[in-house]
Amino acid sequence: MPRPFTAIVPPSLKAVSEAFQFAPAVRIGDQILVSGIAGVDAEGRLPPDFRSQAENVFTTLEAILNEARATLDDVASLTSYHVGDLDSQSREFAEIKATRIRPPHPGWTGIGVTQLGVPGALLEVSAVAVARGKILDS
Repeated sequence: MPRPFTAIVPPSLKAVSEAFQFAPAVRIGDQILVSGIAGVDAEGRLPPDFRSQAENVFTTLEAILNEARATLDDVASLTSYHVGDLDSQSREFAEIKATRIRPPHPGWTGIGVTQLGVPGALLEVSAVAVARGKILDS
């Protein structure tokens, strides 16, 4: 029996997806559930500063959504996990988010944590998007 969801794995995330046995996102009908995204760049390097990591998160999120035939405009909810000063990081994250996601604003929850799965990561973001009527090719 087929699974009730479709795994979304952009080519750029295939190796890490296989190594850690996870889908960067799954699509269930119109909903796209995006796994946690750390702030690594396209070559897998993690910059040391929060702003660069946050920019990389949105670039990766956009690539995952594009693979699912969706865009950042389809994001309904974000959850961000922060290592460090949650107040200053939340303000900086909001500034960057405002340049990438247009109103109406999605839901957003920011959570302070002591560490993330990628050593040195200061930020990880998961998301839910709704791509109504945007058919995913089989």
